[in-house]
Amino acid sequence: MIKAVAFAKVNLTLQILRRKKDGFHLIDSISSFCNFGDQVEVIVNSSSNDLEITGPFASELEGPNIVTKTLEYFRNETGWLQPIKIKIYKNIPIAAGLGGGSANAAAVLKLLNMVAPKPKITKRAMYKIALSIGADVPACLESRAVRMGGIGEQLSGIGELPRISILLVNPMIKLLTKDVFSSLLINKSSPFEIWQPGATTHEIFATIGSRAPNDLIDSAIKHAPIIRQVLDALDQLAGVKTIGMSGSGATCFALFEPNGSNDISIAEEIMTSRGWWTAKTFLRS
Repeated sequence: MIKAVAFAKVNLTLQILRRKKDGFHLIDSISSFCNFGDQVEVIVNSSSNDLEITGPFASELEGPNIVTKTLEYFRNETGWLQPIKIKIYKNIPIAAGLGGGSANAAAVLKLLNMVAPKPKITKRAMYKIALSIGADVPACLESRAVRMGGIGEQLSGIGELPRISILLVNPMIKLLTKDVFSSLLINKSSPFEIWQPGATTHEIFATIGSRAPNDLIDSAIKHAPIIRQVLDALDQLAGVKTIGMSGSGATCFALFEPNGSNDISIAEEIMTSRGWWTAKTFLRS
């Protein structure tokens, strides 16, 4: 048995540059990962393949699972057919803008490459498989702060981030990415002017601004008006430096002052009292 954490992804910024003829959108996004996520295990099983999903959000999954697709791609690439059991404990809400499915796929792909006999597949081959599974999966393979371009597959490092506390809040609703993009009004935006390497927490806050830019917010609010309530509620909290929405929503976030541990704990209590899902964590560098 071998384990890993499938870390939740947060889009600190998200610009939609333009829509391609094939319907996909070119983006520019500064994305980081939280020290929070799903628990993933791969167990060599001598009898048959099995996928076991438990946890607070397991019952909300519908249709074919991306992990099954990941295993299929890995077997096609390597020819390794040993039956295995994959166990996932779902801590990340479903269709929440946190890349939970992509994070699961990336974690399983890395674990499979560890348990399968040598020779291991190369990093380039891993990236190719990841991109075949989904545009967010290559970034989830990295599980560190990156700049995402293209449709999400073009990655460039942005250096280490200082430890930044973040509160995730979801109003307990699903929001499908395809629905949000279908009503997108912005056809062209400009790339985000990122901070300089080695920037301090305060410099990062100043660059992102008090409201993190995300071109999908207005469209997401059309489908889920409660997102505006969540953002407004976060904006009223003590110690908050930046608020925003991750990806296509509906999960929103608040970034806190470096020494605001008491503020974020109080904030979590306030948000939870409204019946909303919360996770208090920090951004991985």
